[in-house]
Amino acid sequence: MSDPEFRCEKVEMSEAGAVVYRMHGVLGDSQHCYDFLEDFLDCLETCPDRIVFNMADLENMYSAGIGILANCFTKARSSKKTLAVCCVAPVIHRTLTITGVEPMLKEYASEEEALAASDT
Repeated sequence: MSDPEFRCEKVEMSEAGAVVYRMHGVLGDSQHCYDFLEDFLDCLETCPDRIVFNMADLENMYSAGIGILANCFTKARSSKKTLAVCCVAPVIHRTLTITGVEPMLKEYASEEEALAASDT
């Protein structure tokens, strides 16, 4: 049985001055995940200062996915962008906590809460 394919929908939220990436499937070691990272890095120069990763439909995350997420956070920070996550399932939260990535991220219960936060 293969893992669900990773997909990511990028939504510009101009009224909130943010871009939201809605993740689906498994963030791991697939070409789709690396394509997402490449798109994210290309977008950093022109995207709004606030970035939200909505993980409501993210089913799992493997070590390569943790590396991708850490890379996104590091590059966003060096580009003076803020990166937040929302709708994090318990299995994903546990992975982020165990690997030490969780303290780097601002986490919100919902996409609406993340977009409304003044520090995102």
